[in-house]
Amino acid sequence: MRYKERDSYIVIVHVGCLMKKNRIVLKRTNKREAGNFLLFVFLLPYVCACLWGHVGEETGSVVSNQKEAQQGEAVYKVEVVMDWGVWELSMEEYLVYRLALVMPKGYDSEALKAQAVLLRTELILSYQEMQNTVLRIEESGFSRYYGSKHTEEILTDCKKAVEETRGIYLVYQGEPIQASYFKISNGQTRDAGEVWHTDSCPYLAGVPCPQDKASTEYSSVVTVEKERYIEKLRSIAGDDYKEETLWQGGIFSFDSAGYMTEVMYQEEGLEDVLIDGEAFRHIFGLESASMKMERTETNMIFHVTGVGHGFGMSQYGANCKALNGEKYEQILQEFFLGTELAKFE
Repeated sequence: MRYKERDSYIVIVHVGCLMKKNRIVLKRTNKREAGNFLLFVFLLPYVCACLWGHVGEETGSVVSNQKEAQQGEAVYKVEVVMDWGVWELSMEEYLVYRLALVMPKGYDSEALKAQAVLLRTELILSYQEMQNTVLRIEESGFSRYYGSKHTEEILTDCKKAVEETRGIYLVYQGEPIQASYFKISNGQTRDAGEVWHTDSCPYLAGVPCPQDKASTEYSSVVTVEKERYIEKLRSIAGDDYKEETLWQGGIFSFDSAGYMTEVMYQEEGLEDVLIDGEAFRHIFGLESASMKMERTETNMIFHVTGVGHGFGMSQYGANCKALNGEKYEQILQEFFLGTELAKFE
């Protein structure tokens, strides 16, 4: 079992796993096959948090059938489940609220546009995957905007970004991409091919992002008491694992960008336990899986850099590029190599 984490969303992933007496056991699997599956599940939160439909293979325009194609983008809806009922929005209306939720306040307009394009790309890909024109989702954060007399003021910049990029999304070889984004890198974004052992997302290659180091949120330190550290790991590994093994016996692996990819625990007579790096950082409430660990007699101290999973566009980095005069088109193509902008007609 693996936990795949995308910012605030956690998914439990089974990859050739067995569950025995509450112990998580990972069987040996083909790395390429596992990587392809992990890629799908890692991006599942995107799909679940966005909208679905169908993308025409020949034209690249969003369609689910000929009738819907004639109706245009207005046919695609989002039903947001609220405490009081359902709030129905068009695709572009939904994007305004979604953008306000995921992008830090005060960012430059070109950074907002870049994020708007990514969110729209998520939606179009989701429509394609689900082959439907209506998505019903739960978005608790939307409640702050519904019926508020200050809504127009709050959303002005987001509305402008969505309107000025209306219908624009990001493609690779004519197909909408997996539009990953996160808050702050450790100075380098991650290479999906290296981590997920798949070549299906060559545009998600690691790129330098040194400007992120200037963020006030770039680094953090988390101290976990020894007893709590062992307790957390034992809840995954099971009671059969010795305290000493969990405290000192982990085999940690990192990718070339410096993010933990996994940790393995082994003990004679017991099944190996493999914990995904994103799951590990979530277990201990760390801002990212880019970390160095310092063990004392009584504590495990995590020295963490960056915020988020590290794949795709750094929001902070995008804002720095925008402040330096870059347009959203250039920003996106620097984070997603070999991609192009397409127009939703």
